Amino acid sequence: MKKILLVDGNLLLFRSFYAAQVIVKDQPINMGIHLFFNTFLEIFKKENYQYVFFAFDAIGPTWRHNEYSQYKSGRKKAPEDLYKLKDIIFEILKTMKISFGALSGDEADDLIATLCIRYKNDFIIDIFSEDKDLLQLIDNNVNIIMKNKDKNIKDKYAKINMDNFYTIFNFYPKQILDYKSIAGDNSDNLPGITGIGPKQTIDLLQRYENIENIYLNIDQLTPKQQELFSKNKEQALLCKRLATLNTNVNMSNDLDDMFIKIENIQNKDVVNILNKYYLKKILNIISNLNNNL
Repeated sequence: MKKILLVDGNLLLFRSFYAAQVIVKDQPINMGIHLFFNTFLEIFKKENYQYVFFAFDAIGPTWRHNEYSQYKSGRKKAPEDLYKLKDIIFEILKTMKISFGALSGDEADDLIATLCIRYKNDFIIDIFSEDKDLLQLIDNNVNIIMKNKDKNIKDKYAKINMDNFYTIFNFYPKQILDYKSIAGDNSDNLPGITGIGPKQTIDLLQRYENIENIYLNIDQLTPKQQELFSKNKEQALLCKRLATLNTNVNMSNDLDDMFIKIENIQNKDVVNILNKYYLKKILNIISNLNNNL
């Protein structure tokens, strides 16, 4: 089967920006561009991807903010230099004719979910991200790629799939929504059920599968658990809705847009723009790519 790479552009943008601040004091934006494209090309070269799409967040509130005003409320406003970096990355992606997008009202995750559901029956799909929300998309043809945190493994990137998911998390991909609805998610400011931690959450999911079944069998819980689940029911079900990805985003992007041609990545305009930002190492990498797609 042919392969699609869906990249969480927001994650890669933020990671590259903040890593660049640590690595260099002079020209951190140029270093941020280097880190962004170096990471992408490392992943791209490992697999025979025929199609690529980068998903980004649009500026402004989403449907989740409209439903829950405190959604992601703890996050600081991004610095102006990050938006400068974003504009340059967009310019380079456009020059390379690599498909990318952001849509008002939805998040990058929703764009990825929509493309994933649209094409997963006919393609192998790899998603580069560390966002837990995207774990719900994993199935027989869908994998998550993230940076490897196990120092005992030589590979820089790890792949999470149906074969190893339960071993890592002790529940199944479809249960990530129920996990977040109970345990919450600090990064998105989702409270879950106050007083129920990760360990209890996993135990309950192993016994009852999902939060709806827990409420159907609430009389079997301990008195304290019954109290917490009863008190926080509306809040927990809201968290599950917010964690559920929108798989019906109105996107115009299709396979023709996402098709990768090596000659587009290596064209004269790309060479000029990479030289403009002193990205010689990235230029060397793309010059050595083989057009074997």
